[in-house]
Amino acid sequence: MPIDRDPAPGSAPDEPTPPQQLLKRQSLLDAAAGVFLEHGFGGASMDLIAVAANVSRRTLFNQFESKEALFAAAVTRVWERMPVIEIANDGAALRDPALGLFNMGMAIADFWAPDASLSLLRMVISEGGRFPQLARDFMALGKTPALQALIAYLARLQEKGHLRVEDPDLAARQFVGLVNEPLLWPRLIVVAPGPSMARRTEVVQQAVKLFLTCYAVHRH
Repeated sequence: MPIDRDPAPGSAPDEPTPPQQLLKRQSLLDAAAGVFLEHGFGGASMDLIAVAANVSRRTLFNQFESKEALFAAAVTRVWERMPVIEIANDGAALRDPALGLFNMGMAIADFWAPDASLSLLRMVISEGGRFPQLARDFMALGKTPALQALIAYLARLQEKGHLRVEDPDLAARQFVGLVNEPLLWPRLIVVAPGPSMARRTEVVQQAVKLFLTCYAVHRH
């Protein structure tokens, strides 16, 4: 196991630059996510994560006070791959609902396409009974902010007169369902390869079409 070594007398330790620190932290979180997926939350230990990340146990605890805190940071790192907040604030997406919804839908579809994303969801579901904080962190640090960004986006489209949406929360969940029902849920139950880009694109295009048929303001 890696150990911490004090610098030689008279020498100054090399201080990593901010970009190096960020890269090291990201590498550590990626290693932690891999350990959680392989061993489950209950089977993962800080020692295993330290070995996987090639850092000392002391270094790990200097950054994260507990396994729970490390898991929360790893979940946040995973959810960063779904850029719905950026899309929701994009000027072009606010001017063109079809474009914005398509980009939103592809962000959702692409997020769940890798096996690792699905494995994380399975782990949270399977171990959530023993470790309720897992599910709370998974929702609070990722799914809830992403959904809130979509809700806010739909509300802004209504303010601009593009949509007629009485309940943006319900409409947002309906849109997510149009994407996830054919692409995510079958794979969650039965292990299968991720859908191709062509299939994801087709599903999202149809989701946007159906959604706008129901909610778009049609100008004559």
